[in-house]
Order: sequence, then structure tokens, then C-alpha cells
Amino acid sequence: MASVPLTAGDPERVGPYRLLARLGQGGMGRVYLGRSPGGHAVAVKVVREALLRDEVSRRRFVREVEAAQRVTGFFTAGVVDADPAGSPAWLATEYVPGLSLQEAVALHGVWGEPAVRGLGAALAEALAAVHAQDLVHRDLKPSNVLLAPDGPRVIDFGISAAAGDATLTETGMVIGTPGYTPPEQLRHEGAGPAGDVFALGAVLAYAATGSGPFGGGAAHAVNYRVVHQDPDLRALPPALAGVVARCLAKDPGDRPSVAWLLEALGRPEPAAGEGAFTTDSWLPGPVADSATRMQAEVPTEPVPRAGDGTPEPPDTSTCPPRRRLRTALAVATALAVVVAGAVVWQVAGSEDEDDSPSAAPANVEELWSRPLDEGQRMATEAEGTVYLQNEDGHEITALSAADGSELWDRRVEVADISGESDYVKNTVGDGIEVTAVSGGLLYYGSGQYLYALDADDGAPLWKYMDDSFHASPVAVGDAAYAHMNAFFYVLDPRTGDELWNHGFDRLTSDDVTVVGDTLLTHGEKDLIAVDTRTRKETWTYEADSEVETGLVVEGGKVYFGTKDGALYAVDAASGEEAWRGTFEGKLWDGRLGGGAGGPEVLDGTVYFENDGYVSAFDADSGRVLWRKKQKTDEVSSLTAVDDTLLVHDSEGYLSALDARTGKSRWREPVDVDDDTVFGITGNTLFAEADGRLTAYRAAT
Repeated sequence: MASVPLTAGDPERVGPYRLLARLGQGGMGRVYLGRSPGGHAVAVKVVREALLRDEVSRRRFVREVEAAQRVTGFFTAGVVDADPAGSPAWLATEYVPGLSLQEAVALHGVWGEPAVRGLGAALAEALAAVHAQDLVHRDLKPSNVLLAPDGPRVIDFGISAAAGDATLTETGMVIGTPGYTPPEQLRHEGAGPAGDVFALGAVLAYAATGSGPFGGGAAHAVNYRVVHQDPDLRALPPALAGVVARCLAKDPGDRPSVAWLLEALGRPEPAAGEGAFTTDSWLPGPVADSATRMQAEVPTEPVPRAGDGTPEPPDTSTCPPRRRLRTALAVATALAVVVAGAVVWQVAGSEDEDDSPSAAPANVEELWSRPLDEGQRMATEAEGTVYLQNEDGHEITALSAADGSELWDRRVEVADISGESDYVKNTVGDGIEVTAVSGGLLYYGSGQYLYALDADDGAPLWKYMDDSFHASPVAVGDAAYAHMNAFFYVLDPRTGDELWNHGFDRLTSDDVTVVGDTLLTHGEKDLIAVDTRTRKETWTYEADSEVETGLVVEGGKVYFGTKDGALYAVDAASGEEAWRGTFEGKLWDGRLGGGAGGPEVLDGTVYFENDGYVSAFDADSGRVLWRKKQKTDEVSSLTAVDDTLLVHDSEGYLSALDARTGKSRWREPVDVDDDTVFGITGNTLFAEADGRLTAYRAAT
């Protein structure tokens, strides 16, 4: 499990454990690498303070602690200590020095059949230990499998439960991860050991192919395929595909037992005389090397921040500790969905000592602020208009982005789901979800339908049966292109009539880009061009790693980033690679790679971020113009405005860089509650705080 330095908002100690680095974070809280007073390495999970105010969340964590304490076995991470009633509440487990399966596949590629079988046998043994305690894990997935030199470990019992127990699950709530959650759980028929077997089959398919057997995309679309469609196992070796197919049976009664899986997969070869795994017995070579190296590199002192060689000192100001900002960018609109929180801007120094600017007044000014109705939130911004949605209230409101004044407000049509399947009733529902604004139309989904409104006045236009996939159409001329994983369909934006469709022979991204007569999308690693006149694929380009970002077309080239951190430029007419840029040497550590963010192209320069790195490339040649490591473990987004690059990072800071040189102009923190996110389009920021939507302008 890769580590990154602590930041000013992280605690120095939890219980008796000194914290050395941050290992990761999720919905429940953060996980740290810690040291016991006796020098033993532990993983310390600290629950977010905001969740502890919610009784259901606190009880869920108490249950996680109790479940983890009950489970013992070689392939689970043992509990060392815990204080579920503390402030903060925390859980300390054995530290597993290794990549997660998700990280390993992303960095080193898919696994061969012997390695997948060894992994499967080990995970089956781990599940046997879980089930022996009358528990089910309920969230087995690639990120919850850690690969240590002496074998894998199943971690995170945050949503585990007694077999058949439905407590702590709200009515209509689906708990689990799309693609790994079994169909009976999606149908609210309970969870049992067979559900973990289903997840195990999906994990093995991921290890062998690099993707889940039910594809990707929106959660409800993946869940729909889990319930109604067969898994895609064509890339698996036949014998392994047979085992995985049995695990993924729709009926839990048709799935094999864990004992059968142990025999079918074959137990991994133990080290001679030790009864334990060895890295040379079943792990792919590069993964084994990473696990061994990470075991040898477990830090004994706080991990230094990049660039200064020392840990960041704790915040000694008189102000309360700054709570972190989390962002979630909507790919189709490059704008974050905004949730509650307070925003306070103040001056801070540059991340680089050699180019720190002098003190300056605040660089963010408020434009307007207005109260929001209960259940109302921001959906997107397009062409100077902010659109709000009330999912359960079935209302859409349009505001002027310039002054916040209301342009129109409409209660919209929703789907009648009374006669639909349990999946549509319980999972999709009749709420509304704004999916796109394009070509003067606003699109939203409800139930089984995609609806279109006039974006200027909210007048209803038409609806189209899209089987609850709720695509995000891209309008170009007299056509609106909507993608659905393995095909796209083309609608007449005036009537909603389907004009034509095109299917692919593999799963593809939900995102499409249309330039002239060419539609571009991508599969796992391949970029695909379709001529919209002939309706045929014209070329395909295959990258060396999974495509991670949306596609940006500018100046005849298609730019995109991949999971290994590389930036690609491909000729849009021919599909030939123009150039690629990578992060290498002292500026890049592949173990910390969390995937690239979308590129920005402006005035002949391509700006690109990956984790805490920001680079500028010459758009024609790919020559690196400048490259900077920010004072953060992750950059969340880039926005190029005139001669300024606005950089938002995982620590809640917004920075302004000189687009020509990368030099810092200013850097300011956003002091917010844990659940706060904000959206940025151009140099305008939108934030929801205490039931209000506020717009700010950043200095450029």
C-alpha cells in the first residue's frame, strides 16, 4: 500500500500510535501508516468527524471493528487495537506492505492464469475464515485486496454483516461496489456467503483482463447489467472462464461453495517448510518486485514532503485546523457537483520557496450568493447559465451565472415506474438527474427515459426510452450523439427520434467527442474514430495503458491521459501517434500513480496533471516546457484562463500559476467542512454553504 506525506491537517498521533504517512482515504475516513511504541508498523483507520455525528455511521464503524476482530486467518489483516467510541474513532490493523490488486493491474498489467488461480485460492481461503464466523464481507473488490510478499490480504470490513442480516441498511439503499455487488443484493433479497463468491469471481475477471466482467460507466448502468445481462468473459482462458462463470451465476444457489473453489483453483504453492506464500511462487514478477521493495521501504519516520526533504510542520496558528476539501469533477461539463460546506478564502504563500510572491490581498471575490430550497443542488453550468436540480422534488431551475438571478424554474415530467421491474423501482427510481446541456437542450434522466428540455426556457420537448442508462448527449448540427458503453445512438434533437446507431465489438467509454464528421471514444486502451457520414470505424489507436481521461481535440490532435500517468497526442485524421509525454525519474513514482486528470489545451500548449505534478507540453512537438511538483499529494483539476493556470489540489488549496513559466502567483486555502466540494469553470467558482449557493471569481 503506497504512502504519501502527512499534511498540516493530519494528526501526529492516534491513540498510542505515531503517524508517519497517509495510505489512502475513502468515504468513511483516512488510513495512515503508524508505529507502535515498540516499533511495529500498523495501518490506522480514522473515521471522519462528520460521520461520527450520525448514529448509523458510528454503529457501522463499531460493527466493522467487531467483525474485523472476529475474523482470523492468514489472508486477512489482523486487528491490533481499536477505539470505536473515541474522538476520533479509530481502528489499527496489521500493516500490509504491498500494492492493492487495483494498483498492481493498473501499473503492471493483467495477470496470467497461474497467478489468477493462486490469487483465487488465497481469497477463497480468506472468505472461508470470514464465513466461519457467520459473517459476509459484502465489499470484496480489487482495491480491498492487498498484495504482500507473503500472500494477499482481504481488508475493509466496513459493510460486513452477519449472514442474512439487513440491519443498518436503509430501505432502498444498495450497499457495495457496482460490478462486484451480486444481483440478489441489488434486488434487496439479502446478503449471504454466495454474494462474496460472486464478488470473488468478478475480482478474478478483473485480475485477468483489467476490467470488471460487467463493464464500467454509471453505477446504475453497471448494476443493470449485473442483474439482467451475462458477464463478458471472452478474454479469460477457457478453464478459468468456466470457474468464474459459475461464481457469477445470477441465482446464488447456482454458485459454488468456497470449499469447491479451493479445489477447483488449486491451492497456491507454499514456501518450503513454511506453509506461507513466497513472491516467486505465484505473483507476477513486477508485482512481486514491488511488494518486496515496499516491504523493505516501510518508513520509520514521517515521510518527507517532495521538494523540501522534511515533513510539513503542524499548523500552529490560532485558527482551528483546516478541514479538507474534496472535489468530484463531472466529466461531461468539467464542473463539480456542489454539496454543503462553508468557504473562507485567505492568503497563503507559494509552494516553491524560490518564487514565492510577496503578500497580496485576497485573490477571490464574491460575485453573488442566494439561498437554496431543501433538496436543491447545483447540477451543471453551461454557456453562462447555472442549472439546479431537485432530484426528489422533480424540479429544475436555471440561474444567470453573472448575478445569480432566476431565469426559469420548472417542475418537470418524470417516468411512471409503477409497472416496471424491481430494479427500476428500487435502484433507478423516478427521481431526476441532469446529464448534459448541449446544443441548446438540457437532458435529464428519470426511470427508463431520457428527457429533453429547451435550455433557454425549460419548455419540455421529448422523451426517449434509453433503458435507464441516462446518457449525456453531445449535439453537433442536426444530431445528438449519446453513448452507452458498447454502442452509441444518434437522435434528432428536435424530435427525439433515433436516426441511427453504431455498435462496437468491445466495451467502450460513456464519453464521446464529436469533431466535424468524426466521433471519438475509447475502450480500455484503444482510441476509436467513427466517420458519422459512412457510419464506419475509420481507425483505432492502442495506448500502452488504460485511457483514464476524457478526450480533448484541438489543432487536429486528440489529447488524453492514461492510468500510468502518460499524456498522448494522436493525429485526429489518421490515428497515428504524434507524441507522448511521461512522468519519469525523480519527479515520478509509479507506486503513487492514481491516474491522470484531463488535459487542458490553450494557445499551443497542453497542460496536464497527475497526482501532485503539473506539466506544460508544446502541443506540436510534445517538448516539455516546464514541470512542477505541487506542495500536495494530488492535483484535482486544472483550468487554463488567459495566461493563468488555476490548480485545485487535494489539500483544498487553489493556486494560480503563470501559464508560460509555471511560477506561482498566489496560493490560497479553502477552509471547509469535510463533505464540501466546489466547482470551477473558467475563473468562476461555485460553492454551496449552509443552504446557499455562492459564486466567486478568482484573480487571473
